[in-house]
Amino acid sequence: MYYYEKDYIMRLIHGIAQVLAYLYFGKKADMLPEVMGQEAREDNDYLLRMIDSGQINAAEDKLFELIESGAWDDDQKAALILSFYDYLNGKKDDFLESAGFSRDEIMPGMDEALRMIGKKIPEYLKWVE
Repeated sequence: MYYYEKDYIMRLIHGIAQVLAYLYFGKKADMLPEVMGQEAREDNDYLLRMIDSGQINAAEDKLFELIESGAWDDDQKAALILSFYDYLNGKKDDFLESAGFSRDEIMPGMDEALRMIGKKIPEYLKWVE
């Protein structure tokens, strides 16, 4: 894949996270911790630290555990999901690859997580895979 194709995918994923954050909360994706309760914000910070340390697969597993736990309402879970995948999308490809993850996994992961809480990425926001 050429660099411009990766850049396009990064911008597309970020754009989708931004659109959904605005539709769900009226906020930009980087402002999502504001709509989370204290515990959700702490878990969000923990997940982002896991990503930074290269534990991406473990962080995604933990995200799915948190979604299934029922600890918060669906809005807080949606904010957590969008924050997680938008942050993950901001990482460079070599970082993702060294952690055993690929950019191609971000969009399906975000879609699956949102579906778990009864939300989905509208078809008009998706690209042909």
